[in-house]
Amino acid sequence: MEDLAQTAVEHARKLGAEFSDIRIESASGTSIVIMDGKTKTMTSQQESGCGLRAFIDGSWGFATTNVLTKSSIRNTSEAAVKIAKAARARARIKFTIPAGKAVRATEVYRCKEPPSSVPVEEKLSFCLENDRSMKGLDSRVTSTNTRYDDFEIDRVVANSFGTLVNTKERWTLGMCSAYASSEGVIQRGHASVGSVGGFELMRRDQSISIGREAASQALRLLDSKPVPAGKFTCILDNKMTGMLAHEAFGHACEADGVLAGASVLEGKLGKRVGVEEISLYDDPTVEDTFGYFSIDWEGVRAKKQALIENGILKGFMHNIESSSRMQTPPTGSARSQAYNSPPIIRMSNTYIGAGDWKKQELMEDTKRGLLIQGSQYGYVEPAKGQFMFKCDEAFEIKGGELGQRYRDASLSGLILEVLENVQGLADDFVLTDPGYCGKFGQSARTTDGGPHMRVANMVIGGLV
Repeated sequence: MEDLAQTAVEHARKLGAEFSDIRIESASGTSIVIMDGKTKTMTSQQESGCGLRAFIDGSWGFATTNVLTKSSIRNTSEAAVKIAKAARARARIKFTIPAGKAVRATEVYRCKEPPSSVPVEEKLSFCLENDRSMKGLDSRVTSTNTRYDDFEIDRVVANSFGTLVNTKERWTLGMCSAYASSEGVIQRGHASVGSVGGFELMRRDQSISIGREAASQALRLLDSKPVPAGKFTCILDNKMTGMLAHEAFGHACEADGVLAGASVLEGKLGKRVGVEEISLYDDPTVEDTFGYFSIDWEGVRAKKQALIENGILKGFMHNIESSSRMQTPPTGSARSQAYNSPPIIRMSNTYIGAGDWKKQELMEDTKRGLLIQGSQYGYVEPAKGQFMFKCDEAFEIKGGELGQRYRDASLSGLILEVLENVQGLADDFVLTDPGYCGKFGQSARTTDGGPHMRVANMVIGGLV
């Protein structure tokens, strides 16, 4: 694949491309979905191909093929260059791709038990056992959903800087959702495990208990009261802090959104956007996480990126285009879902850094408020700085102690107001919530997290 990649890039340059890069991939994977004890889908995927970009005077051409022969890839180079030349006449913004550092590297993700070496029957058994554990916990659990994904990808990235990167990517993910019903009330519980690595991750005690964890949560919520609406001082747990880090703050720090005028943080670089205690990071180099990688899909070495540090907006996540247009080095934040998708700016492991409070101290110092636990889904509008998130469960805090458990709680507000209303961060930092992030029709594996965090004047709503 290396020779094909270098030949394709050189051919694009000879045809007039100012810059060119290519991703050649050979991928295989398994996806299993169990619903209510029955196998809904069980698919095995095997595919290979390449995606090649050509850049000319501010315009990109992108072409793909699933035929990995020298002649086919040459044709793909020619198609990409033709598209770039055609787009050049209509390009409103002109910029260049400055020469970058050539990266030569091979990375093999740590993996003790490659998913391809595990019989599909064993993967199916993992799903069925977790699904049965949900239904077997209580008769009020009326519906269940279990999903298992694994993927193995061999990737070659080459570009006209001289970069040549070989990556062997391996990851697995398991997720369970349980729905419990009683007297007209339906509640959902959810749990997931996932990381780079092989099927050995699914053999851990935590993995084989995600079904019981999801069902237990759904059952707890059946016995809870609806949350009261209003403004509250809230202590957010690690998962909800992570959702804020990713959805509310992280998307606003993606440079392509900033350049498109779709971020509330536009024009605020170097300025204070939150209290001094707040620091926000995106770090793909954290090993044993679902969002891990060390070299991005453009062949740029990834690094820990301080987005907000001590309340000051320090930077954005960049690919080679946005870094050129904003005159700053790329951050290694470009990824694509597959060879037939162009690389775009994506988050990896996004989190708010730890503080120096103890969780119990935050609780005891809160006279009246809510403890918000877990995250289900949310909506964010980075351009307006608005968000709304649904949490798993909430608890009354009264006189520093936990009281009534609540269900159906949602949080809403403005990103910059939340950053200014943070009153304390605990020292119990955790990266806790593996999953997929969607953007421009592409999916990417991510993790988020943080410490328990206390925020004043959070707007709490009921059932949404």
